[in-house]
Amino acid sequence: MSFKRKMVDVMMPKEFGAISGLFHVAIFSLQKAITELVGSSGFREYIFPTIQEKIGNVEKIGLKEIKGSNIDEFIDRFSDLLKKSLLVGSTSFEKKDDSTYIFELDECFMAKNAHTVAETSGVCPMAMVVASILQEFTGTEVNVGWSDLTPKGSRTELKLKL
Repeated sequence: MSFKRKMVDVMMPKEFGAISGLFHVAIFSLQKAITELVGSSGFREYIFPTIQEKIGNVEKIGLKEIKGSNIDEFIDRFSDLLKKSLLVGSTSFEKKDDSTYIFELDECFMAKNAHTVAETSGVCPMAMVVASILQEFTGTEVNVGWSDLTPKGSRTELKLKL
């Protein structure tokens, strides 16, 4: 862990942990409601297209475009953005087989407090971004399982519907 990251961890008030936890509660509750109302296709049909459409807005705040021209370029740029923001220490995107990918965040700044406050299951918001762009680049529906939420980060399985 970098010195800068350690300083942020030490200096961040506990109230930030509470806010990030409530933010996750809101997202996880919406995810659960969507899957109960319309099934897992709700992510693919409603959430992913909006993420795909809005991801370019990062340029409006002075950042370089992160989408890229293929999934590998996107993962590199998105991982770099997450690390530069000091949100995570590291990321991993692994292809398990022809249809299964694993996206992991480690040393996530919000995980310990957010996952403790949320006390629930859900899909890591960053994994949802990756799933939406994976779906766009592959042209194949992506099924997202609930993330394995830990005090240090998350692990999310993304499955292409072949």
